[in-house]
Amino acid sequence: MMDFGGRTMGNGYIQIPGYEILRPLGAGGMSTVYLALQRSLDRTVAIKVMRRGVDAAAADAAQGEKRFLLEGRMMAKLPHRNIVAVYDIVSNEDIAYIAMEYLGGGALTDRMRTGIALADAIAVIVQIAGALEFAHAHGVVHRDLKPANIMFRDSGTPVLTDFGIARYQDGSATRLTQTGMLVGTPTYMSPEQINGLQVDGRADQYSLGILFYELLTGTPPFRGDTPIAVLMAHLTQTPAPLPPEFAAFQDIFDRVLAKNRDERYPSLKAFSDDLKSRLVHSDTLLMRLQLDPNQTSSEQLRALGFYTSTPSGGGLRAALSGQHPIPSALAAPPADGQPPVSAPSPRKRKAWPAVVALAVVALIILWGMFGHRRLTHDEQELVNLWNDRATELIKSGQFIVATPGSDGSALDFVRKVEQKDPGNARAEQARAQIGKALAAQGDAALIDKRIDDAAKIDADGLAALPGDASLTGLQQRIAQVREQARALAQADAQKAENLQKAQAQVAAYLDSGADQQLRAAFDGINQLLALDATDTATLALRARAVAAMGKRLQAATGTDDFDALAGFVKSRDKTWSEDPAWTGVLRDMPAWRAKIAAAAQAQAAANAGELLLNATPWARVDAVADGGGRAVTLPDDNATPLLLKLPAGTYSVVFRQPLDGKSKQLTVSVEAQKRAVLSATFAAPSAQEYFKRAGF
Repeated sequence: MMDFGGRTMGNGYIQIPGYEILRPLGAGGMSTVYLALQRSLDRTVAIKVMRRGVDAAAADAAQGEKRFLLEGRMMAKLPHRNIVAVYDIVSNEDIAYIAMEYLGGGALTDRMRTGIALADAIAVIVQIAGALEFAHAHGVVHRDLKPANIMFRDSGTPVLTDFGIARYQDGSATRLTQTGMLVGTPTYMSPEQINGLQVDGRADQYSLGILFYELLTGTPPFRGDTPIAVLMAHLTQTPAPLPPEFAAFQDIFDRVLAKNRDERYPSLKAFSDDLKSRLVHSDTLLMRLQLDPNQTSSEQLRALGFYTSTPSGGGLRAALSGQHPIPSALAAPPADGQPPVSAPSPRKRKAWPAVVALAVVALIILWGMFGHRRLTHDEQELVNLWNDRATELIKSGQFIVATPGSDGSALDFVRKVEQKDPGNARAEQARAQIGKALAAQGDAALIDKRIDDAAKIDADGLAALPGDASLTGLQQRIAQVREQARALAQADAQKAENLQKAQAQVAAYLDSGADQQLRAAFDGINQLLALDATDTATLALRARAVAAMGKRLQAATGTDDFDALAGFVKSRDKTWSEDPAWTGVLRDMPAWRAKIAAAAQAQAAANAGELLLNATPWARVDAVADGGGRAVTLPDDNATPLLLKLPAGTYSVVFRQPLDGKSKQLTVSVEAQKRAVLSATFAAPSAQEYFKRAGF
C-alpha cells in the first residue's frame, strides 16, 4: 500500500499544517488531489499530494518526487489567466505537495459529452492557444494537451492544468522524462512525439488542432480499436474533411495537423491570427457564432477569447480585420475623394454605435434577401430564451418527450424558435444535437444488444426529426445489426441441425454394440465436444460411451482383445480425462486385465494335458507345432525324454538323431488331464560307427 507521509486526521484524510482537508477530488498514478481550505487566507484550494512508497529514498522514488516538484515549479513560473495558479510547493521528510488554484467549473470532457457550441469551442481553443503560447515563450512544452487537462475557473474561462510530463524546450534544461520515451495521450499525440523525437511548441499546436477538430465534429480525426492503431493513424492517415459548414477552417486544419512540423504555423499566435481572419471573412460563421451586435467589438472579442485594443464601439469584423465596418449597401466614397481613415480619432468615437447599427441593418437586409424578416427586440429576447431553454433541456436529456409537469421538451422549444425565426442557427444546432443525442442512446442500446429498444428510439426520433442525418445513420446501423443477428441465428440453427445429426449418428454407433462402431462413436463424440463442450446431449452420449467401453473391457475373453481396447482408451485419455466415469475406467483397467489373465490361465490349465517324448536311441526334439501350425516353445535342453504340458489337441513332433542327423516327424493327440506318450525309433549304430562319429 502506498503512503503519503505526514499524519492522518480522524476522518481518514491526510493532515497538512495550515490547511483543512475537505474531500478527495481525484487520484492519479503518483498523486492524489484534495479539496482543502487554506485557513490563513480563508480560501478554497486544490492540494496535489505525492504518493510516496515504503522506501522513499529509493532511486525511482527520488526521481518521481523530482518530477513532481518540477511540475509545480514549472507551473509557478507561468502566471497566466488560462494556466492554473500555484500557491505553494512543499517537500519535507513528512510530505510533498503542491497547493494550487481550485477550478470549480468542471472539465472540458464533461461539457463535450453534451455537445459544445461553436462560439464556446472557439473560445476554448483561442484561450488555450494563448496559454500555450505563453508557456512556449517561457521555454515550456506541455506535451499532454487533452480535454481532461482543461478545467474551467467559471462558465467561460478554460484553464490549462497538469504539466506532469511537460518539459523545457531548451535542450540544456533539466527534463522531466527521458529523451526517446513515448509520452502523451495517443488520441492527441503529435507524430514527432510518437517517433520519440525531441519536441517543441509545434507538438502542442498539433494536439490543439486535434482538440479543435473534435470540438467541431464531435469525434477526433484519428481513431482505432487499439492505442497502437491510433498512433499509426497519426503517422499515416489524412483526417476526414470538415463538414461543409466549417469549410472556412479547412486549410487551417490542413496546416496545423501537418505530419511534418515544419509545415505547421511558426507559433500559436500565428494560428490565432489566421483563425481571426477566417471569422472576419465568413458571414456564415459570424451568424453561427450568435454574437450580440449590441456589444462593443472589444466585448465581442473577449467573449471569444481574442484580446484587442480596438476602441470601444467598433463592430466585430472591424476589430478582427483592423478596418471600419462599412456595409456594402450603404457605403459611399468620401466627398473629397480621399481614402477613408483607417482608425477613428478619439473625438469621433461616439459615432461608432451608429456605424454598428448600420452594420446590423445591412446584415438584416441580407437576411431579407433569403426570406427572413427582422425580429423586434422583444421577439429576439423571446427567441434567445427559447434557445436557452432548449439547451437546458438537451443537457437534462429531455430531447423530444417532456417529463410530466415540465414546460416542454427541447424539440418543443426548437420548433417555437423555428416558427418565430426560420433558419435560426442556434435552433438548427440544437435540432442536430437532439438527433445526435438520440442516436447515441440508440447506439448504447445496440451495444447492450437491445435492438428493439434502439429501433424504438430511432423510430420515435425520426418521427419527430424526419430526415435527421444522425438518426438516419442509426437506422442503417440497426438494419445492419438486425441482418447480422439474422445471419447469426441462421448459422446457429444450421449448427444445431448439424449437431443433432451427428449426435444421432453417434447414438446409432453405440446402439450397435460392435467394437468398430464403439470406436467410431468415440471419434464422433470428440468432434462434438470440439464444437460445444457444454452441450448436454453430447455429454450424455459421452457418458453412454464410457459405460459401454467399461462393459466391453470387462467382457473381454482374452488379454489380446483387452489390450487392443485398452490401447484405444489410453489414446483418448487427454480428451476425456475430466469425466469422472472415464477416470474410473482408467483406474479399474489393471484389475480387469489381471482378472482376465487369471481366468485364461485357469482355463488353459484345465484344458492342458502332458506329452512325453521318447526316442531309441536318444534324440533331440527339433519342433512341436499344434494343429494350426503354431510352434510350441521348447526348453533349451530339448533332448529325450522330454515332458511337455500342452493344451488338448493334435500336435506334430520332429525328432532328430544327433549321431547320424536323420529326423522323423510323428503326430500325436493330447487329451485334457491325461498323458500321451510318443516314441521315435532310430537305427542303432555299431560300436565302430559310434566311436567314429564321436571322433575316436
